[in-house]
Amino acid sequence: MKRYFSIILLIILTLFFISATNLEYGYPKNQEYANYYLEKGLEDTGAMNLVAAVYLDYRAYDTLIETIVLFMAVAGVTFLLRREK
Repeated sequence: MKRYFSIILLIILTLFFISATNLEYGYPKNQEYANYYLEKGLEDTGAMNLVAAVYLDYRAYDTLIETIVLFMAVAGVTFLLRREK
């Protein structure tokens, strides 16, 4: 059980390190994308809510894949932490 906990903790710390190094002084490196979404979001998507436009129109496939990865991670952790009868 301790072995699985150590592996999961190592994976979480690795992902945290990767996400922390992706930011430069707290700002996204791809600021031009954010500016594009702000300037052209209403024109491109027709959605009044810019957050929904980015989430559902610009990044729909990315969001779907993230959901699948999250589901697989939860299923893997559940599989590793289940108890044998």
